[in-house]
Amino acid sequence: MSDELEQKRREKIENFKVQFDDDFDDISSNAPVAEEAEPEPADYSINIESGSASDEGVKEVFSDIEGGEIKSFSDAPPEANNQPDSREMKEAKRRDRRRRRIKAKKNRVIFRMVWFAMILFTSVMIAEFVMVGVNDMLSVGREEDNTVSITIPKNATLDEVTDILASNGVIKVPEFFKLYATVTKATTGYTQGTFDIKTNKDYLAIINYMQSDMNRTDVVTLQFREGLGITEIADMLEKGKVCSADDFLDKCNTEDFDEDYEFLKSIKNGKDRYYRLEGYLFPDTYDFYVGEETDSVVRKFLSNYRRKMYLSKVRFAQGEKKQTIEDRAKKMNMTMEDVIKLASLIQAEAANEEDMYIISSILHNRLDTIENGGVNSDGEAGLGYLQLDSTVFYPYRSESLVPISMRGKYESSYNTYKLEGLTPGPICNPGLDAIMAAVNPDDTDYYYFCHKAPTEDEGAVPYYAKTNYEHLANQEAAGLL
Repeated sequence: MSDELEQKRREKIENFKVQFDDDFDDISSNAPVAEEAEPEPADYSINIESGSASDEGVKEVFSDIEGGEIKSFSDAPPEANNQPDSREMKEAKRRDRRRRRIKAKKNRVIFRMVWFAMILFTSVMIAEFVMVGVNDMLSVGREEDNTVSITIPKNATLDEVTDILASNGVIKVPEFFKLYATVTKATTGYTQGTFDIKTNKDYLAIINYMQSDMNRTDVVTLQFREGLGITEIADMLEKGKVCSADDFLDKCNTEDFDEDYEFLKSIKNGKDRYYRLEGYLFPDTYDFYVGEETDSVVRKFLSNYRRKMYLSKVRFAQGEKKQTIEDRAKKMNMTMEDVIKLASLIQAEAANEEDMYIISSILHNRLDTIENGGVNSDGEAGLGYLQLDSTVFYPYRSESLVPISMRGKYESSYNTYKLEGLTPGPICNPGLDAIMAAVNPDDTDYYYFCHKAPTEDEGAVPYYAKTNYEHLANQEAAGLL
């Protein structure tokens, strides 16, 4: 039925077009043409309400078209203006969906193949990295019995350490070493210094080796003799490339170590001292590292002092039990402060160990007169002043070492010719013999001493006296007058 209606509609449209074209031709042929005049516009409107046969046909055409509106009548063939029927449209949609499914399927196959290839490639790369890295971590394939020297800078980062290890053949896979160090939380803590390290160590052994001072090879061994002043010790440390002399002296004038070393808390007159820690840098042989932290250097001295004064026991005389220096000082009614001050004076003045005990006796005898105004039982006066040449230019050894700008007018606050009793602090760092002499003096009645200068054939010769008169005679004999 629909086919028949469609055929009728096409025939009506065709008849309408033929009639319309004929009418238009008649009008065109009969119309007069005026020269230079504008032609009247033709009226091509169609009166659908008229009763002519042709109009009836048009009405029928319009009645057959949905909505009563002609959308397009061109000169093209009728087929060009016809809408495709629903079956054709459905078929076209099905073909389009089929093409899309086929295309999507092909795209999915290609995508999966590419994705699989990428995963496979990445897996192979990761597997190779892990395999090579694990072998390096376990030192598989690295040279055996080969030792290299490496130097780790101060405050080295993990990247710096890794580069040093890799460039020296200690490790072969830097990225894996950094990954291992990060996972094991070993990104910091690497010790500054030089190490001799074997190239067949695993990662754990390498890290442990470089985080310990015990394995450093840039060790500086310095021997500090008894009686050195703090400035002399500082100069030795700087020459040995251990630390800066200025940094060391600055550190020795602080209270940074008081909490860890109880004996330093007894220093009450720190402002009156040239160097607060003078006397506590126990003379001995020490091992330091090149570029060692100044704090660590000072602690080595102080720890040794504590061990010798408060922990180690010695025998002062035959038949006596061993005791610490501290215990002995208490029996002598001396503070450890006074012991070190006195020992430093003995160390600076004595010619030898035997001389130390006699000079200790002389200084004790003089100090005992202070409570009596510096007068002894024989009426000798002014004995409260120890009158020691070693104190006149402290902290300088002699006037020749005083800076030129101050020389000739320099006065030390430690000068025992003008200062009664002990100095504000030690004048040097005494050794164990001088300290033992300070708490265990000989029993004498001397108040004066002097020395004949040493020669190539003979050491310094000591002279002792009870009175000033005898002392003047000794000075003349010693060639001092």
